[in-house]
Amino acid sequence: MPNYDLPNAAPEPLRRVQLFVNSIDRENDREWLPAWLEERGLPASDFARALRLREAFRALLHVNNVGGSAPDAEHVVSEAAREVQVEVRDGTVALVGRTPLGEVTAIALQAMLDGTWRRLKVCRKCEWSFYDYSKNRAASWCSMQLCGNRLKTRAYRARRRSTA
Repeated sequence: MPNYDLPNAAPEPLRRVQLFVNSIDRENDREWLPAWLEERGLPASDFARALRLREAFRALLHVNNVGGSAPDAEHVVSEAAREVQVEVRDGTVALVGRTPLGEVTAIALQAMLDGTWRRLKVCRKCEWSFYDYSKNRAASWCSMQLCGNRLKTRAYRARRRSTA
């Protein structure tokens, strides 16, 4: 997986889910999930399961951005939750992942419980995961300088062509 700075990086630990979801670059057709698995000591045979989980999270993040539902994604995530156990530490309930995929799932489930999950979204343009820091939670793009600028420039040029 490349070493990169994320536009609108999520705060830890939710950033780990964001990095997992961003283990693919759809615009440039680059797949980094095998490297993600290898870095965490998981066998290549876990690729299909990790891929289903990643795409389930992506579907749920689409819901955070544009609304709707993702019933198939919810099913896959609930299956992945088997990799999570609940522990009580100092009177506080904690979700703990038993495997790297379980850890990502536990973080996502905890974010769903504490309300920070709704701020993690995928870009409408490139499907890159980003954290919405806006006050009204209305951000739609991974970065205004990247995808937001591209979309607005295209719309501007289309308007100019139609009036010319």
